Amino acid sequence: MKRVSLRHVRESDLALLIQQAAHTEWRGEFESARMNGEQSIRKRFAEDGFSSDAAERLLVCDEGGAVIGSVSHFNAHRYSTAREIGWAIHDPALRGQGYGTAAARALVDYLFLNFENLHRLCCNTAPGNLGSRRIAEKAGLRYEGLLRGVIFIRGAYQDGAVYGMLRPDWEQLRATESRSGA
Repeated sequence: MKRVSLRHVRESDLALLIQQAAHTEWRGEFESARMNGEQSIRKRFAEDGFSSDAAERLLVCDEGGAVIGSVSHFNAHRYSTAREIGWAIHDPALRGQGYGTAAARALVDYLFLNFENLHRLCCNTAPGNLGSRRIAEKAGLRYEGLLRGVIFIRGAYQDGAVYGMLRPDWEQLRATESRSGA
């Protein structure tokens, strides 16, 4: 599996984030049509550096330290500690090479290791987004079902394939991996 690291957004990253937000090819066919312009990106960084209790965005870096994508997590439900997670590898040429799986696994570990009250993680992806569905499964999330009309993509509401993981699932996965030396 590819090795990646996650890090917080730095002010020096803003130009790249602004470029990526405007680059429709990097956004992919399944990404929300919602666009964040330069002003909203700079405002969010000034407010909380893309890191708050409600939501956090971390950058995915390859072994050389180059930013190749991002991961995020946010409150999934108002009355729960559950977090919804997401990932993106920005350059289409880097997709399908294991970076997304490595980033998702790093995010899952980061959350369960750093949020002691966290019991559940989940993600929603378009049913046709086979790459993202494989990433969720390889990261240890289990398919739970379909939510109708939950994701707004390219001007229309789409169904969402829901994947989830509970803390005991993660603990079992880590124990299995440590026994196998993975």
